[in-house]
Amino acid sequence: MDPKALQIDDLPGPALFLNPDGSILRANTYAENLLGFEPEAMVGLEFQGLIEEEYREGWVDSLASISGPESRVKFDRVPCVTGDGRGLTLCIDAGATADGRVAALIREVTAEQRALADLETRERRLQVGLGHLTDLIQFVDVPNDHVRWHGDFDAFLGYADGTFPQTLSGWLDFIHPDDRDRIEAEYQAIVDSGSPTWEFRYRIRAGDGTYRHLLDRGAFVSFADGAGTQGIGGIIDETEQVVAREKLESALAEVSMLRDRLEAESEYLRSEIDSTSGFEDIVGRSDALRQALVQVESVAHTNATVLLLGETGTGKELLARAIHRRSARRDRALIKVDCGTLPAGLVESELFGHERGSFTGAHDRKIGRFELANGGTILLDEIGELPLDLQAKLLRAIEEGEIRRVGGKLDIPVDVRVIAATNRDLRAEVREERFRADLYYRLNVFPIMAPPLRDRREDILDLVSHFVAKNSAELGKEISRVAEPSLNAMVTYEWPGNVRELRNVIERAVILCPGDTLSVDPSQFAESGPTVASTAGSLKDDLHRVERAKILRALEESGWKIKGDGNAASRLGTAPSTLRARMRTLGITRPN
Repeated sequence: MDPKALQIDDLPGPALFLNPDGSILRANTYAENLLGFEPEAMVGLEFQGLIEEEYREGWVDSLASISGPESRVKFDRVPCVTGDGRGLTLCIDAGATADGRVAALIREVTAEQRALADLETRERRLQVGLGHLTDLIQFVDVPNDHVRWHGDFDAFLGYADGTFPQTLSGWLDFIHPDDRDRIEAEYQAIVDSGSPTWEFRYRIRAGDGTYRHLLDRGAFVSFADGAGTQGIGGIIDETEQVVAREKLESALAEVSMLRDRLEAESEYLRSEIDSTSGFEDIVGRSDALRQALVQVESVAHTNATVLLLGETGTGKELLARAIHRRSARRDRALIKVDCGTLPAGLVESELFGHERGSFTGAHDRKIGRFELANGGTILLDEIGELPLDLQAKLLRAIEEGEIRRVGGKLDIPVDVRVIAATNRDLRAEVREERFRADLYYRLNVFPIMAPPLRDRREDILDLVSHFVAKNSAELGKEISRVAEPSLNAMVTYEWPGNVRELRNVIERAVILCPGDTLSVDPSQFAESGPTVASTAGSLKDDLHRVERAKILRALEESGWKIKGDGNAASRLGTAPSTLRARMRTLGITRPN
């Protein structure tokens, strides 16, 4: 198989296909940009050549351990040098594909490593500061409810001189309300126990209305009946360190969230590598198909919710991908959820995720598909199969832009464009109370109908050519033509399974084809068999209609030129005299 045919270009993250020895078969654009190479420049290189020397042997051993379709390895935090000399730290998730190659998904963790190192450095500095720095010295007289400082405490907190009370009870009034009861209880416990030392952390209101974070610690130096009476201690302003720690913890939480999300994306994209093997382009120029594509172009650049309607096999997922690729969200993932195949007990977890321990078997936290699609698009296929209790939660997620994981306590904001698809009549489902009316109206903002193949028969010949060429290339066969009786049967067949059925029929026929001419056995069609015209005359009429449509399209594209550059005859692969004769037979004349 040509490596260029491997389907990784549509994946929204760095991905490679490798031979088992580590040589690169194919790299998508994200991988080329991340690793500093020009397009196609990575093909043939050994990936281990980018890994720092002391880690190469480990990578080669990991590759050698991939022995079957289910085999998979993770190679975490690998230092690499890019093609343009940059140093990166990568995590690599690799596994065998069905044809014996290796698919590798790459995630950069350089920033995460730096953030962890920065946090450790700041924590060490904080501990040194707490042990050796004191901003103010205080003297405490417990029996007389009096406090004084060695230093200007009013100025320290930004108050006018003499403003801040010099009593323990007055001190409490300035402590943050959320800390006050705790500090009062801790202070009383120390006094009651006769402890020789104290240490409190609290927030105190400054002169500008903000709160400062203080570390207050010291020791009693004299006692009466077991109760401390006089104490000396120090106050350290930890505000800068606390704020820095909170920022770092927030940054690390975000890094952790992004790591979880990227790992979830890696899992999703691994499953998509093989599942995106359908036809890549929407083939056909019939009026019915063009009408649907005009609607796609109209709605793609908006954030409007789209409802794709149509029979099974009509290409609703292709229309969804076309909408996503033409939208401002095209750099993020299109996440697909098949609501019809998910077990009823796992639908909520799959859509919204779950926290560890939220139910039996929830051993780890899981990122749901909505969270995974944040910033991108989610395709809810077979939306009519969604249980009623989940429909209410889906409506809330769409309207409020928030989800809550199973077992979670916090709402998580998400920015997701929703595309729903169904082959059901949702209005009838609403009348039968099997689908919520409010959700239906929320989804039905911009409905698009995917036309059935029987309404676009003029596209059948193009689709046949497309699938024959595609399957022939994949199977290494050279098929140059399709037998005319087979074409006739396919043009007149009703195709209840639509384009999907046609694709499968062609694939089977290509597999069985012994030579360069493809012949399709009508018994390969659905059990009902092809709907063959009742008379030879009607079959001829159908074929003439198809031929007329192809000739008219070629004439329109060539500006009705029959000879000369870009003429219609050359487009149709026939002589100008033959084309004129067919035009006379079919009654085709140039419009005025």
